[in-house]
Amino acid sequence: MEREVGFMDFELFQKIIDEIAGFSEPVRSKEIELFHFGESLLHPRISEMAGYASKKGLNMTLSVNAPELTPSLLDSLVASGPLRIIISFDGYDEKSYKEIRGEAADYERASANIRYAASLVRAGLPGTKISLRIIRLNRNDARIDDFKRQWESSGLPVEVREFFPWTEKELTALGIVKKYPPFMPCPFPWQYLVVQWDGTVVPCCRDYNGVNPMGNVRGSSLKEIWNSAQYADFRTRHSTGNYGSNEFCRNCMEIFYTEG
Repeated sequence: MEREVGFMDFELFQKIIDEIAGFSEPVRSKEIELFHFGESLLHPRISEMAGYASKKGLNMTLSVNAPELTPSLLDSLVASGPLRIIISFDGYDEKSYKEIRGEAADYERASANIRYAASLVRAGLPGTKISLRIIRLNRNDARIDDFKRQWESSGLPVEVREFFPWTEKELTALGIVKKYPPFMPCPFPWQYLVVQWDGTVVPCCRDYNGVNPMGNVRGSSLKEIWNSAQYADFRTRHSTGNYGSNEFCRNCMEIFYTEG
């Protein structure tokens, strides 16, 4: 990732959430994910943000790295209101965890935090759902069933997410890539959008560098951006397969197309 990193201003977050809370159903009830290529738990006001959105009755989800989900932070999030928390944990032992997540990954700390989360689940959590997620990779595929048995026996539901290589062709060797039908347009431009920390709106979670900005919520509403001529043109390029100079989308679709 090459774009500048930072924390979303709380006031900007409120503006976004307030607009979503005013949408009609079924849009209002769609899942809102408080993360995008960053660790949300590092935000100093993440519990307050989750609580603000939960009090609006919105469907909030956090996907977090296990080492950062300390007991005190988890307690704070649980107290903030109804929330879905997904704990990412792709290794089944210290060696595999470091191979997948990097040498700095702390397996023991991650495991301890997950065990605490499991104890809360066993005790009962009204409104809050906690699950463990593992991405199926060539490196861990043979151990996923054992992984599920181990952690589900502790009380934590385990989700197995199928691998996808984002937009990086060299990552396709890490797992099995699920393909789209021949010439199917990418569905993302019609399904959801991402607001990055500085307010930039991109039409795809895989656009981690913000190369396809559709606008910025600092000066526009989500509705205005979603219905803009720029967004309509972007969808037309996907529906026709004419990406023009958009190498980002072209290269990505080359990974996910099934040969016709």
